Amino acid sequence: MITQVLARAFKKKKPAVIKEPGSPRFVVLDWKTYNMWQEMKEDLEDTARLMEALTDPRNQKPTSLLKVRKTLHLS
Repeated sequence: MITQVLARAFKKKKPAVIKEPGSPRFVVLDWKTYNMWQEMKEDLEDTARLMEALTDPRNQKPTSLLKVRKTLHLS
């Protein structure tokens, strides 16, 4: 059964769903699709962290340009 599902997935180049008594249990993806989904997941996590940082009141304090230049070693 599982071998047949995998063979169809390889042939059609689509994700394969492996079921256990009728309900989905596993999904087999090609490497390219898996990597794309991983990158999208990481991008979403980064965006969530950025939004959290931007809305944090501790990050709302103004900073002078001089302090930014010193921090970045620009002057």
